[in-house]
Amino acid sequence: MVWLATQAALVGIALVVFNMLRLRSKQAALRKLPGPSNPSFLAGEQLCLCAFAICSWNVGNYNQMFHPATGGDFQDQMNKTYGSIYRISGPLEDTHVMISDPKALTNILLKDQDVFDETDWFLETNRHVLGLGLLSTVGAHHRKQRKLLTPVFSIKHMRSMVPLFHKITSQLRDILQKKVADGPQELDMMDWFGRLALELIAQGGLGYTFESLDTTKEDNDFGKAVKEYFPSLGKLVVFRAVYPLIANLPSQILRFGAKFIPFPSLHRLLRITDVLFDNTKTILEEKKALLEKGDADFTEQVGEGKDIISILLKQNLESSSEEDRLPEEDILGQMTTLLFAGTDTTSTALSRILSLLAQHQDVQDKLRKELLEAREAMGDRDIEYDELVALPYLEAVCRETLRLYPPVCVVARLCRKDISVPLSQPVQTTDGPITSLFVPNGATVFINIVGVNRDHGIWGDDADEWKPERWLAPLPGTVADAHIPGVYSNTLTFLGGGRSCIGFKFSQLEMKVVLSQLVECFRFTPTNKELVWRYAAITTPSIKGSTRVGPQLPVILERI
Repeated sequence: MVWLATQAALVGIALVVFNMLRLRSKQAALRKLPGPSNPSFLAGEQLCLCAFAICSWNVGNYNQMFHPATGGDFQDQMNKTYGSIYRISGPLEDTHVMISDPKALTNILLKDQDVFDETDWFLETNRHVLGLGLLSTVGAHHRKQRKLLTPVFSIKHMRSMVPLFHKITSQLRDILQKKVADGPQELDMMDWFGRLALELIAQGGLGYTFESLDTTKEDNDFGKAVKEYFPSLGKLVVFRAVYPLIANLPSQILRFGAKFIPFPSLHRLLRITDVLFDNTKTILEEKKALLEKGDADFTEQVGEGKDIISILLKQNLESSSEEDRLPEEDILGQMTTLLFAGTDTTSTALSRILSLLAQHQDVQDKLRKELLEAREAMGDRDIEYDELVALPYLEAVCRETLRLYPPVCVVARLCRKDISVPLSQPVQTTDGPITSLFVPNGATVFINIVGVNRDHGIWGDDADEWKPERWLAPLPGTVADAHIPGVYSNTLTFLGGGRSCIGFKFSQLEMKVVLSQLVECFRFTPTNKELVWRYAAITTPSIKGSTRVGPQLPVILERI
């Protein structure tokens, strides 16, 4: 038995080395691009991961790129040093390319999106953790899911969600008013925004309540799993990179082998997977049973049957064609995907806006004035959809924050065949300037979202400054001339093409409803604690020097 295991290990090592050498020979052109040196070191948990994966003697620039404390600063420095196209080193001596050139990205995200698809590590880990949702499917399967989901993210449906969003947000507003009834108080708004975002997506997406705004109740296992997902995933960057090498093994073998890997985040992720599957399955079965009883029972549930999953189930029931139905496994995948894609991103974006408003009292006052005037025009009622989306300064604050501080800074794509990508302007290599970039089959490219959103050549010399007023006047001609291939406001914050964020309007609406209720009721000012934004799958706030696990955003609240 030991002999067979040894032989299998040697064969595995040989295959890894062979594939590494084959890919390395094809990446000669990429290594001629400018870029940082390979630090060639292993440390801490990454050492265990790479030893397990027979990874090689280093993880390249990954420790610098994705370091929780300094990853964002490192990327920002690389963008300023090397510009719109540069190489970085990855595990297995792989050479990756960071791209913020708009012309190249137009090809990657639009024209050649079938060539540049999600990476195997992204798809495989999402498939095993989240199921068959939009973040784990490709090709015709993904297109069918997106087609059937698009109607529930339409403006018509968003308009119907506003009363529910106001209702949930008013619960938080009332809680906060009680907390500061006796005077200004310091509160951790990241905690409250996390609770709020979870409840918004739970009721609006799943027709389910975690009762996360009820402070008398402890988080259930489902709610805890959702909150722990991104922190756990953020520590598995290297593991995800090598996971495709073993992803096709039977799940029983994978789970058995994972027990022997001394990596707490991996064990935590496995527990999260079990909790998610058990709970989403239970919710789905309850919804199906209610739907079979008739609309009367269905509309009395949380979300009144207007939530995304309820609509998909109705759609399945009313459709006569198999092509117009989503299999149950796919619906389960959408449920978990909605929870994760819609919770941390929204709470982080809200936290960033609130932090900036606390630092810029003039912006906060101007926004509050606009919101109070809008409410007065509504007869002191909650601001409705059409009026809310038409508020120019609220829109400017949201756009500028999402431009400068996108919750996700980079995303990866895997090139599926040899291809040349045209560039907006020549890039200097060790062989001289090039006007197109040859990307070999199997190479990874990183779509540099923050690089595009802060490009001085596109946005001007003040691109690194937070200035909501830039959206109240005509943008520089260079913005339109760049032809950025994003779905949102000349930025790449929500990506573009067939894998752009399908729920970006849902997220925007959540943020605007929350701000409309809180900014008019409270004044936010900063504390004397220094904030740092920790880089992971999602960028989150923390207190410098704090040993507490999890994001924090201390802010002083005062009733208006």
